[in-house]
Amino acid sequence: MNGSRFRLPYAILFGILWLYTPMICQASEICPWLNAATAGGFLAGTVSFTVTHPGQNKDDATCEFIRHDGHLVSGLRIEVETMKDPAHDFAAFTSRCGQDATPLRAIGNEALVCSLRGKKKQVSEQVVSRVRERAFIVRVSSNARPPDPGVLRETARRVSEQVAGFLF
Repeated sequence: MNGSRFRLPYAILFGILWLYTPMICQASEICPWLNAATAGGFLAGTVSFTVTHPGQNKDDATCEFIRHDGHLVSGLRIEVETMKDPAHDFAAFTSRCGQDATPLRAIGNEALVCSLRGKKKQVSEQVVSRVRERAFIVRVSSNARPPDPGVLRETARRVSEQVAGFLF
């Protein structure tokens, strides 16, 4: 009889923990194309990241990885979007590079690479490409002085190879 009196509080406690465990243990969403450890390897350090789904298609996502090192900030952004009419819609993506775009081979279809100048003296290298009906943009940026666009461009190219591989 004494044993059953002690089991009831434990059963209630177990029931409460069971109900609240999903709220306590919620995991952040992962990027479908690159994990934080790999992004940290590309950016040479530990990164924080966010994943958003800007459109209605939940298979499309934007992943943003940020590395802070004192006043230096490096970023890696991957955007993937499904196009309804790739022959027509992809032009909107390629226009993000402007006229300074250079064709890039062996990364999806119609790949371009370009340099961008951003706010707060930020320099970026960007790859725009597509695999079938899915367009993707990979942007690697840094506010380092002096910037090394060659390193940024090579990093953007290598990340783009991975993203294209996942989309195939």
